[in-house]
Amino acid sequence: NGGELLQTLTGHTGYVYSVAYNTDGSYLASGSADNTIKIWDMSNGGELLQTLTGHTEWIVSVVYNTDGTHLASGAGDYAIKIWDMS
Repeated sequence: NGGELLQTLTGHTGYVYSVAYNTDGSYLASGSADNTIKIWDMSNGGELLQTLTGHTEWIVSVVYNTDGTHLASGAGDYAIKIWDMS
């Protein structure tokens, strides 16, 4: 029936507003009220790989492009940022 908790990732210091897997599920991006995006390696137990900074307000949306080479983020600073994830 499903619904079993598989894992909990911690590291943000503010509310997490958005999460997105890349196309093959090996990476997870999370956007937070701490103004950062964290990239997690899901093929390695959810290890924190990288913290992206550049927004000056809460990040409310993150999404990978279809081949996983770019990540788009939207935040309360009225900006959309495109990140090179290749």
